Amino acid sequence: MEKRKQLIALTILVMLIATIACDFSFGDSRSEEEDLGPQLTMMSIQETQTAVAKPPEEEAAPPPETDDAEEDAEDNDDQQASSENCYFSKWTGVETIPDGTQFDPGDSFVKSWTLRNDGTCEWTTDCRMVFESGSQMGGPASTDLTEVVAPGETYKVDIPMTAPSSDGDYSGFWRFKAADGTKMGQYWVKITVGEPAPPPAAFAVTSVSYSVSPAMILFTCPGKQKVTISANITTSAGGTVSYKWNDSQGCLSGCPTKTVDFGNAGTKTVEHVMTIGAAGDYWAKLYIDDPNHQWFDQANFHANCK
Repeated sequence: MEKRKQLIALTILVMLIATIACDFSFGDSRSEEEDLGPQLTMMSIQETQTAVAKPPEEEAAPPPETDDAEEDAEDNDDQQASSENCYFSKWTGVETIPDGTQFDPGDSFVKSWTLRNDGTCEWTTDCRMVFESGSQMGGPASTDLTEVVAPGETYKVDIPMTAPSSDGDYSGFWRFKAADGTKMGQYWVKITVGEPAPPPAAFAVTSVSYSVSPAMILFTCPGKQKVTISANITTSAGGTVSYKWNDSQGCLSGCPTKTVDFGNAGTKTVEHVMTIGAAGDYWAKLYIDDPNHQWFDQANFHANCK
């Protein structure tokens, strides 16, 4: 298309040049007014050249398409809030059966939520609370309102239920809906059937017991004898115990702090070796630095010379 426009413009240019040539050949016999013709012609040529040289303007790109249908399809899980509906509910904070209430198997109870009409439309008796997911606990699949609720008024929704027959934690989720199906909020009940599980025990060393090997120490004097003291550490839960030995030979300053890991509650044994060179009474004991920060009794033993 552009090439065609340029060809037409060039043809006009050639014709205008030819006309000018003719005008100049008879220039001597024409008046001054007639001499203005070539000047006007040259101005036209310049305008034509400018038009030919000027690049065509680019067409504006069309605006990007938007997927209005996808946006319109989005649904708020708690409430379908839009300018087109007038149904809104708000929990007032008043309810029965707080989360975690304990029941015996088969106990009957009534879960209720007091809701306020925060919309602009009345709640008719066609509005209802509908079971949605979780444990239904014997509750009805749907419960209709028993009276009309005007905007600004409150209404207590009651759902009779029965605790399941097996111990455990149970949750049921319910949806409040308008007559036309508009979702006006999700509400729930959470209970414990049977005795709740005891809280996990705090991690601590509950006891330390000792043993000495050999049980009877008899060696040639003067000489050296190695004695092994074992400490049986018992904990209430899993964790890491840090400990340090001390003995009658002054080990406290020279014995390093060590650790032992417990995967769960139980007993593990750690050892300490003493080297004695004379008959007499000796002792060794264990300090639990973490978690107890506590000394645990001591092992006493006597050595004899042959």
